[in-house]
Amino acid sequence: METTTDTAVRDYFAEKAPAYDDTDLQPYWVLSDRLLAQALREDVIPHLPEDFRFLDAGGGTGRWTSFFAQECPGSTGVLLDLTEEMIAVAREKAAARGFADRVRFQQGDLDHVSEDLAGEQFDLVFSFHNVLGFVSDAERTVADLGRLLRPGGLLVSFLPSVWHATFFNIGLGRLDEARKALSRRGRFTDTMPDMHLFDPQRIEEMHAAAGLRIEVLGGFPNLIYPGYQETQLHGSTENLVDVLDGDGLEQVLEMENQVRNAPGIAGRANNLFVVARSSS
Repeated sequence: METTTDTAVRDYFAEKAPAYDDTDLQPYWVLSDRLLAQALREDVIPHLPEDFRFLDAGGGTGRWTSFFAQECPGSTGVLLDLTEEMIAVAREKAAARGFADRVRFQQGDLDHVSEDLAGEQFDLVFSFHNVLGFVSDAERTVADLGRLLRPGGLLVSFLPSVWHATFFNIGLGRLDEARKALSRRGRFTDTMPDMHLFDPQRIEEMHAAAGLRIEVLGGFPNLIYPGYQETQLHGSTENLVDVLDGDGLEQVLEMENQVRNAPGIAGRANNLFVVARSSS
């Protein structure tokens, strides 16, 4: 049975689907995506077989399905998403980029992923940005996704940070939202549903409970943070546009990569990056 929370999340993303990829025009998210792509090339792809099978859990418009399918032409996969509107955009993208024959697109709810994908196994399961924030029970979903992994398979997540959400809301004068974020539950705007927020302790505990061994726990961007405009599909914070214009983007990218693996850096991250391996 669909809950009020399910409906709110579905409606939130269905409405955004047609323009969701316009974030490609926002310099801050260009920086974030380039950092994530580099982390995947260094910390994930080298540890997978050439013909790996992946699950894009909550894949939306297929941004990261497209990355893996194009980066690794021997790969095949499944994109699972809550909304048909997002999936329609992802299908068009796959057809235009020539990998539609290697990816299956399926509507489904991560709260029921064990049922939706019963009997299937993957070498790689990934879930990026706020996806695990919007499930009913993040710990249960991580365990369910872990059970879909083949022995030695990887679960890779990019998760919203407790501490960044608190900092962000304080900066906007939203002190009640900031206080709520410290309880690992919150949001960045009044128009989005509440979501789970994560810190290293919660991440370590939920992966251990799922029988998954964490191999990488970090995050990024660490040295530059989004403003309110970056929570919208259009528009960018003026000073971020100035800083990331032209060669500025490359300079900040270089500095971000310099600190990406520094001990304890996850505490500064906008989003937390996790690579965990199945031992069974």
